[in-house]
Amino acid sequence: MKKSQVTIFAAFLALFAFRSACFADTFTHRRTSELLHGYATSRAEAGITAVHTREKGLIDLNLADWRITPDRLGRNNKVIVLTLDNKIMLQIQTEALIKAITTASDQGPLFILLEIDTPGGRVDYTRRICGAITQTANCHLAAFIKGGKYGGAMSAGAAVALACDKIYMADHTVIGAAALMVLSGTGPKDFKTTYGQEVGEKFSSAWRAYLASLAEQNHRPGLLAGAMVDKDLEVIEVADADGTLFIDPINKTPQQQLVHTWSKKGSLLTLTAEEAVKCQIADKVLNSRRKLLRHLNAQDAEIVIDDSYQQAQKQFDRAKRRFNRLTKSLDLKIKQMKRAKTTHRALKMLSEIRKEYKALLTLAKRYPDLQVNIPLLQQQLNTAEALYKEAKMPRALSP
Repeated sequence: MKKSQVTIFAAFLALFAFRSACFADTFTHRRTSELLHGYATSRAEAGITAVHTREKGLIDLNLADWRITPDRLGRNNKVIVLTLDNKIMLQIQTEALIKAITTASDQGPLFILLEIDTPGGRVDYTRRICGAITQTANCHLAAFIKGGKYGGAMSAGAAVALACDKIYMADHTVIGAAALMVLSGTGPKDFKTTYGQEVGEKFSSAWRAYLASLAEQNHRPGLLAGAMVDKDLEVIEVADADGTLFIDPINKTPQQQLVHTWSKKGSLLTLTAEEAVKCQIADKVLNSRRKLLRHLNAQDAEIVIDDSYQQAQKQFDRAKRRFNRLTKSLDLKIKQMKRAKTTHRALKMLSEIRKEYKALLTLAKRYPDLQVNIPLLQQQLNTAEALYKEAKMPRALSP
């Protein structure tokens, strides 16, 4: 940071804007003027919220009775870092990230930093993650599109970034290209091509509106977010007496001066870091976590890394390997049972087959991401149980 007064003042204003979005720090009772310093948690019921305070510990408050000043005085001097660095394709990872966001917010950090590098993923899981972010009212959450394997926040990753209070980007990253796609054996296909224009437009319209609403919640141009979804959406920036606007070209008036054409018909909007800042989608280009922390006056904060998302992937990988081992073992035992030359040997094989079917069923129920046909697996277990009982029954002797 330069030492000029202007730059220092600008940095102070940027920091103040960031802090103003944080929820709670100093609480002043509207009637008695009692002062408390602390932070609200996500635990709220019937208008009563659990609040950690320095003066009284954990107490329940009706926040409507208190004037809240976001000055960090009651927050813990730490930043919790979460990382979304893969495709959003697993339920187990989605649930882990949602839980991590809530857990982090309830620890009263200065803010949560979500570092993003993803090509996108499933819309249903993405919306759940975005919902967890937008519903986290007790703590500020900033996205840092850091770059890496995927080069930015693409597709569903753009939606996650737009859900955050602030967006910071490394200068080699991009954000956008969020059209609905269908995964097939030959690769991703356009939603409208797969399901037809009418059905495709219905779902595309809903997704376009969703991204626009995420953008507008944090005072970003919704039309630009929509252009990330719809390649037929054109967006220009114009200037008039009231400032600059992002509009469809057909809505331009003679009094408005064209500033820039952001999205042309025929291509999805994808923005570089510099472009994203210029069009108000992102807040600033910062090339490292260290620079971001300094920008937000958190350079001296304790950095807490929460790798719940990555650990969930490892947990699933272990479950998948075990499932595959059990499946191979089961196939082998079924063959051995069919070749068994004695009843005792067949019974032993059936007993082991039953145990392995049960283990497979337990894994399938615990890890939906394995995508196992549970009713079929249950049916196979039932058949094995019936064969085992039948084989154990004493047979009547012929006269």
